[in-house]
Amino acid sequence: MNIWDRVIEILGFASLILLWAMTYYFQHVGADAVAPDYNFFENPSEYWASNMTYSIPIIATILFFGVTFYNQKPRINEYTIQNNPEKVEALVQINAKLWRWLKFNLILMFILIEYFSFHSGSGFGTGVPKFFIVVFPVLLFAPIVYFFMEFAKTQLD
Repeated sequence: MNIWDRVIEILGFASLILLWAMTYYFQHVGADAVAPDYNFFENPSEYWASNMTYSIPIIATILFFGVTFYNQKPRINEYTIQNNPEKVEALVQINAKLWRWLKFNLILMFILIEYFSFHSGSGFGTGVPKFFIVVFPVLLFAPIVYFFMEFAKTQLD
């Protein structure tokens, strides 16, 4: 694992911690902003917020560590070119980098969802900006396209 792989791994873990911190912070800001026994929509409620406040960070954590554990061991038998060890090693590296980037980008998307959903639901913001219609697919598919091209270059060599 080179320095950039480590940087992406650290950024992914830091993003996961940021997601948990944001959720905790928004939970307490929301509790102060809404009168007791009312929710954000000014309806009487037993809880000011949904019981699923921490569902996004929980799902993100499960995905993050699931992908991390999945990516620990290369699965060489999944590659059809087992007769060329140099290509197999390059493909294992490309696959590991792809999963690392996807893991980081998924956490970023969860952070953006958490941020904009709190601000939209609490009246502190105006909702998700329109340019995020482009940002979300780019965050998800740009690494896939890039690493597919890397994979194709490896196959042609």
